[in-house]
Amino acid sequence: MIQNFIREGLRQVRRTLDHILSPELAIMERKLAKKRIVQPIWNQQKLLWQKLRYSYYSRQKRIAHTLVAVLMTSFIMAGAAFPRVVYQVRVEDATIGTVRSTAVVEQIVKDYLSEKKGDAPYQLVIDPAVSYYPIRQKSSLTSVEQLKTELLQHVTVKAQASVIRVADKVSIALATSADVNQVLDNVKMFYTGNNKGIETLQAQFTDELTVRREVVELSNIKTISEATSLMVSGSEKRQVVTIAAGDTLWDIAMSQSISVDELLAKNPEAAYLQPGDQLVITQAEPIVGVVTNETTREESVIPYETETRYSDNLYVTDVQELVAGQNGLKAEEFAIVRQNGEEVSRVSLGLNIIQEPVTRVIVKGTQIPYGVGTGTFIWPMWGNVTAGYGWYEYGYHRGIDIASGYGRGTVMAADSGVVTDAGYDYFGLGYFVTINHNNGYVTRYGHLSSILVSYGQAVRQGDAIGIEGNTGYSFGTHLHFEIHVNGARVNPYYYLP
Repeated sequence: MIQNFIREGLRQVRRTLDHILSPELAIMERKLAKKRIVQPIWNQQKLLWQKLRYSYYSRQKRIAHTLVAVLMTSFIMAGAAFPRVVYQVRVEDATIGTVRSTAVVEQIVKDYLSEKKGDAPYQLVIDPAVSYYPIRQKSSLTSVEQLKTELLQHVTVKAQASVIRVADKVSIALATSADVNQVLDNVKMFYTGNNKGIETLQAQFTDELTVRREVVELSNIKTISEATSLMVSGSEKRQVVTIAAGDTLWDIAMSQSISVDELLAKNPEAAYLQPGDQLVITQAEPIVGVVTNETTREESVIPYETETRYSDNLYVTDVQELVAGQNGLKAEEFAIVRQNGEEVSRVSLGLNIIQEPVTRVIVKGTQIPYGVGTGTFIWPMWGNVTAGYGWYEYGYHRGIDIASGYGRGTVMAADSGVVTDAGYDYFGLGYFVTINHNNGYVTRYGHLSSILVSYGQAVRQGDAIGIEGNTGYSFGTHLHFEIHVNGARVNPYYYLP
């Protein structure tokens, strides 16, 4: 009897597991139970289990309600018996208050940063950051006003900025990444925008550039204009120069590739330095290097040449133009490499002749005219210069003295002209001849032994006008020769070939 009951119990447990694994079986049996469909009972043990099952179905609702009520009562009693969880607010190692929710602190920070930001384009943050630690509540919470006061005493407002780092030289903070791009474009444009007629193929930075988002002080954020100026001429190059004997300001300036005016403007003491002194020269130097590859087309003039022909039918003062000269035009393309705007290399890419030059053809005469000078002088006599132009112990010598060496040299007209005076000068020249060349020049020949021309006579260059002599105030046979230019005496030596 007992064995049969246990066996039936095990069978019912297995049946229950089947219902759990296959819920549709349980659903079907419940529907049958509601319809009061009772299946035949074959033995007493099965009947007992079936009664127990029907009894459970009728009471399961009341049991479930009772369990829910017990659980809720337990939760309420547990909450009343144990303290609540709150959060300690800390800035680094300092505890500034206790709050029930971290949202309170986050709202304080948000409101404060919004007030500080105004119209600024960058995002503000507080530094150092706030941290939270959960604890069991043992004391009262910190008020919002007190928490705000404590918080602002422990933190600093900073900004999230885009920072340009140029190798190990410098870092420049800007508000946004758009500002960074504008600054980098401006730096390139500084070296390429002012070159008219030049096409820039490529512009590259020679220094390593990195851009990162970093937290920086508000005072360190630069405007686009400030950052551009700093990158172009923000660093300072210092050069120590030791003054050597014989150095001039020009030498020093050339060695530093600056002008003398720029040297004195920045170093006024340079004008008073002595050999051995040291001069510290400071120059602005770009923070970042820019190399540009450019091409340009340059047009230049091809000067025309002149072909000279000669005619015996014209005087030497006559010039006739047969063909007018005309300059040509050429265009040449160059590839140019510049470092920070300074040209470092130039390569020709080809030359194109746009217009060929036209050679000028002129005809000059070979005949020496009467009465009009050519403007070019010859020596009036062959010989040696025995006295020059200028002051001597006996007075001022107004010309040069030429001696032939044998005492009877022929004196020739130094240029063509008209004899305006011929005779004897009792004030020192003795027998003399004056020729006006009718072009601003006048020549005079003195100390002659005889005169071969007369007043008003036209002579050509090289015609004989007299014989060397020793007349007048003279200390030996020679020729005294003078040249006047527009009425003023000049040194004849500078006008003779």
